[in-house]
Amino acid sequence: MAQIIKTSQIDASLKETLDVVMTDEMNQKLFWESLGYKVTSTTDNWVDDQEYAGTGLAQATPEGGNIPLDAVVQGGSKRYKMVKYALGFVVSEEAIADCKYEKAINDTENLGRSMKWTQEYIAVSHFINSFSTSFPGGLDNLSLCNTAHTTPKGPTFSNQLATAMSLSETAVETMRQAMRKLPSYNGLTRGFMMKRLIVPVELEPRAYRILKSEGQNDTANNATNFLRTQGIEIVANPFLTSATNWWGGTDAPNGMRWIWRLKPQFRKHNIDDNYAVRCNGVMRFDSGWSDPRGVFGSNI
Repeated sequence: MAQIIKTSQIDASLKETLDVVMTDEMNQKLFWESLGYKVTSTTDNWVDDQEYAGTGLAQATPEGGNIPLDAVVQGGSKRYKMVKYALGFVVSEEAIADCKYEKAINDTENLGRSMKWTQEYIAVSHFINSFSTSFPGGLDNLSLCNTAHTTPKGPTFSNQLATAMSLSETAVETMRQAMRKLPSYNGLTRGFMMKRLIVPVELEPRAYRILKSEGQNDTANNATNFLRTQGIEIVANPFLTSATNWWGGTDAPNGMRWIWRLKPQFRKHNIDDNYAVRCNGVMRFDSGWSDPRGVFGSNI
């Protein structure tokens, strides 16, 4: 059994002499919720996303001629297997009874923060590992950002810059243009739009200068800042580990996916053997991506 939290470990909270009890706080909105995840829920142990390429372009057909035929082609699939994440701790009855400050050992707050942190680290890990072939996934079982993503009807596509570029106005414009030319499932150009710019906190000031300046950034030219008119959201995530890599999020409807099976729940029960209380938190979900068109990356 794990160590029991006893009065000796919280002795500063046993008398009403404290002005402030300081502990970890996570009251803000979860950062991962701004990364572009499509959040759904299920009652199943696992769910699949399936790719289909529809018909292509209609063809000019002579009068009386046979109508040309096309086909719907089944492509790759992505399975989401619900994973259980859990954590708990044990507190002696004496510690609970004698503690004068609920915040010191509040079970729901402590475990709730752990559940939130776990979500943050898992959500951002898909971006941290997005360029690594050691972390395949999605419909084609390739890395999230890859130069050879497949489509059911043959053409391949890339969702990372051909030449990695540091964050700049030119780089964002180049990425945005590449997004507009990404093919859909049937290989035809879809025209995806950039919806968000995802950066580490080290690049946040630069991102704001690029997207929010009224005039063109880093130039004396009296020119309009085109990117400012595009409604691109800036998402600065403090959990990203690279200070130079950055990503663009598109309007692809099934890119990043987050599927809840059980949102965080908390329970506690008495342990009669040693007169203690066990506090548990548990949640179940899976996350990842189905359509890699949801993200475009630059690996610096």
